[in-house]
Amino acid sequence: MVMAFNMIVFLLAIALLAMVLLKNKRVDTTLMMAVILICSNCFGRFLQSVAQSLETAIVANCFIYAGACYIPFLMLCFLTELCEFKMPKWCQYGLAVYSTVVYGCALTVGHASLYYRHVELVITRGYSYLVKEYGPAHSLFVAMMILYGGLMAFYIIYTLRNWRKIAVRTAITISFLGFVVFFMYILEQILKPKVSFLSVGYLAGIIFLIGYYKRLKLYDMSSNIAIAIEEHNENAYLVLDDNYCFVDANQLMRTLYPEIEAWQVDKAVPDSDSELYREVIVPLQKQNIKNESGKYVSVNDRYYEIETRKIPCGKKNRFGYLIEFSDRTLEKKYYNAMEAYNEKLQEEVEKQTAELRMQEMKTKNLFLQTVAALSEAVDAKDRYTSGHSRRVAEYARMIAERMGKSPLEQEEIFQAGLLHDVGKIRVPAEIINKPGRLTDEEFALIKIHPVTGYHILHEVSEETLIAISAKYHHERYDGKGYPNGLVGEKIPEIARILGVADSYDAMTSNRSYRDALPQDVVRAEIEKGKGTQFDPQIADIMLQMIDEDTNYKMRQSEGMKKRILSVDDEPMNNKIVARIMKDEPVYEIIAASSGAEALVLLEEQEFDLILLDMMMPEMDGMETLKRIRQKSQIPVVIMTADKTLDTSVEFARLGCDDYLTKPLQPLLLKEVVHNMTENERTLYSELQGRNV
Repeated sequence: MVMAFNMIVFLLAIALLAMVLLKNKRVDTTLMMAVILICSNCFGRFLQSVAQSLETAIVANCFIYAGACYIPFLMLCFLTELCEFKMPKWCQYGLAVYSTVVYGCALTVGHASLYYRHVELVITRGYSYLVKEYGPAHSLFVAMMILYGGLMAFYIIYTLRNWRKIAVRTAITISFLGFVVFFMYILEQILKPKVSFLSVGYLAGIIFLIGYYKRLKLYDMSSNIAIAIEEHNENAYLVLDDNYCFVDANQLMRTLYPEIEAWQVDKAVPDSDSELYREVIVPLQKQNIKNESGKYVSVNDRYYEIETRKIPCGKKNRFGYLIEFSDRTLEKKYYNAMEAYNEKLQEEVEKQTAELRMQEMKTKNLFLQTVAALSEAVDAKDRYTSGHSRRVAEYARMIAERMGKSPLEQEEIFQAGLLHDVGKIRVPAEIINKPGRLTDEEFALIKIHPVTGYHILHEVSEETLIAISAKYHHERYDGKGYPNGLVGEKIPEIARILGVADSYDAMTSNRSYRDALPQDVVRAEIEKGKGTQFDPQIADIMLQMIDEDTNYKMRQSEGMKKRILSVDDEPMNNKIVARIMKDEPVYEIIAASSGAEALVLLEEQEFDLILLDMMMPEMDGMETLKRIRQKSQIPVVIMTADKTLDTSVEFARLGCDDYLTKPLQPLLLKEVVHNMTENERTLYSELQGRNV
């Protein structure tokens, strides 16, 4: 059993040695020596357990002590390197000599009584071991173990006192290994076990050393970087590991950002509202960059360019981040001076241009009078929209002001608003004032008015922007407008401004086919049209204007909403209808769970449309429809899963206005609802050409 245990431990040590050699082409000398010595110790334990002669057992003892004497020294070297504690050369040499002396004494076993006074090989139950009587030189080994244990304790204390500069977790872990080895040795001396506790401790030690080897290389990397940058002493730097934990920073970086003094090495950078965390750490975590430059920050009246580099360390994915601050103050001052000069020059140019424009404006009085007359003539054709052009012009000028347009640009946009509908002069008044749905021919005539307005204005004025605004103010942001179907910013900006202002006034004014809409409904329609009908930026400005108009004369009126009665014995189906129509604020959905309940509600309340399920218990949709038609001609839309022709014919015979098949299609449901309530449609009407 003992022999098998020692053999397994030795084979594991050999496997770890092979892994180090295969996985790391550039192996640190200290690490390699430690691995070899641990293998030597484990081999000695195994060889001694199978020895059949005293001479073989003594040779095995030499292998054991090779590891026992030098492994603590190598662990101490790792720890001092990690803690950035420069051990004096004389101290290193002294400890190495001391370990060599102890090992030399151990080699005298079998030849002299210096280390062991007496040694005897005992073979029992298939394994061998040495019975030893210690000599005077053995006290040197005990003293050595105590010495290394004391040094480990010193470095732990040093680490805890300098936690801002040293990775506590790693240092304590490696120090703990030293104590484990020392404890294993003491335990062996007390218990005299059949198996070696010390060899197990050495095996654990090699695993930890391999695990921390790459991390140690990262710290080596940061130290080399620090030395290189400190030589120039003009840049500040910060080093993080691949988990965005703090590694190091030079003195200049600590001066720029004093909060670094509170950061703990090998710990995540603490969250804060500081510029360093906000402008450097957070973007690095989100973007996971490799290399980046061209970003600037201002600190203490100095201007720094930030350069971030991802520096590999070792093999595969081990790396660190170097964040370097380069002083660009002089360059920035020169740039600012040139920018100030250019701004002054630009201001002078704009001043001269403005004066020329003002002179031009003085020559346009006659033109402006003509504009006013044309605007009044257009509005006079529509008895429902008196003052429409002027209101659109005012809204457009308010939008332009909030967009930062100059006074001259605002005035130009105002004039364009006054004349945007001038093309209606050639549209018959009976079409403009028609209360019902327009025919295709009438709608086609209406759609010509933007082009007509363009030609009129182009002939009488050199103000091409005004003519262009008249031509394109019915274009939609999604390309579904007229006359040319322009998309997005291909639509002239002045036309996009007028499009929002025109739609707002159309919805807030009494029209031939409906009354003015409440402010909240108008707001919802403009919000829905962002990115489809309207330029999102301009729509947001109009929404802001609406929100600030707290004294607007119209408020939400429940009576102005379209009331729809949804009749279905399944509550979920009624909820689906309500959910589909949720984004249509002009509709109010009232649910009924049976035909009988629907008939009671019809006696008590008024509705604009009924959505009626066909398959219901007690009173199905057919019977409910018959009873509704006995008292009212309210539009009824049947909802059914039956798609046969006979069923459709029966619906029509009973007086159904339309029907929908289940499962309900959202777009189709909205289309049918809009069609059934077309006498008071909102934005849907506008899309069909009623916003004219």
